[in-house]
Amino acid sequence: MTRLNHLNRLTLRVLAAGALLLASPWGARAQSAEALAKQVVDVEHAYAAAFQACKPDALDKLTTKDFTFTDYNGMTYSRNWFLSEAEGCTRNVVRVEPMRVTFNDGDNTAIVQSRLHQFVGDKPMPVNLLMHVLIRRDGEWKVALHHSNVMMKSGSLGNQYKLPNSGEAFVLNPGGGAPSTKSAPAFAHEVVRYDGDPAKNLKEDPIKLEKMALDKILEYASVFQNCRTADLQKILSPTYLISGFNGATYTRDWMIATSDHCYHNIQRIEPLQVRLYGENTAILIGRYHQFVYESPTDFRHLTSIAFREEGTWKVAIHYSTTFNEKVGSPYGKLFYSEGGMSQRVMEPFPNHVPPFKPRY
Repeated sequence: MTRLNHLNRLTLRVLAAGALLLASPWGARAQSAEALAKQVVDVEHAYAAAFQACKPDALDKLTTKDFTFTDYNGMTYSRNWFLSEAEGCTRNVVRVEPMRVTFNDGDNTAIVQSRLHQFVGDKPMPVNLLMHVLIRRDGEWKVALHHSNVMMKSGSLGNQYKLPNSGEAFVLNPGGGAPSTKSAPAFAHEVVRYDGDPAKNLKEDPIKLEKMALDKILEYASVFQNCRTADLQKILSPTYLISGFNGATYTRDWMIATSDHCYHNIQRIEPLQVRLYGENTAILIGRYHQFVYESPTDFRHLTSIAFREEGTWKVAIHYSTTFNEKVGSPYGKLFYSEGGMSQRVMEPFPNHVPPFKPRY
């Protein structure tokens, strides 16, 4: 069975030069995928340009008030830290290459997966795999979450996600370990739209919705740990992708096949924050422990995104980054975390972080 057959309710097209209008349950209110993608990509480029040009006021308008910034070191920083970091003007180049734009929640949420290029003091930094979550309110897109991680040559690089009909050049992690560049080759963005009908999602109390979303994400970890592949298929959204510590991105089919191998002895998530956007989008950022073949793996930060689709919460994104508190800024963190290996039982973690005086 082909991947498209698995995604029988997913309308998926590569953005092309001509107009592109996809079938949608929102009728005349629906916009073409091309028009929506252009709005989102324009915000991405404005975000990068404002960061590069040291314009925190512009970034203030481009981000939500609860925006969080998870860096390549796995640490999650506050919005005030992010705006102050932009004002510090340390980056000569900030360039975002949107590779895949996924729309959900009645086209009110977009997940952007990109390659992030940066120069600091005229020195190119390693290319990062970047994930942004954008929320649309009153017709305006804003970035709610930034999570990046260095693309590396380590780890499994087989069965990576590729853009349709694009060939090897558009593997999301092209070999890993490459330095950033100041310019990019021309390429088409992949646009994905899940055409589930939001009207089928019953009205619920926000607290109940948040609990349901959290329970589903924790169940997702348990199901994978216990090799319940049939249940995993019910939990994963048709648009699901998983990005690992090495900056490589894998398909839903790969994840299901991996579950059948049954090598995760422990997969445990310690939620640090759950954010609900409207009634159909939930973001969880947490600490992620794994044991593989009875051995602990490195301790990681996890971002998980769930959508309520056809009345049921499903996990759409799994994105993890290894904790490394020895690099990056020691200030501005929202949560205390440190590196090391996963543990079966974790002592209660402190919330103390180094003091940071916000400017915004």
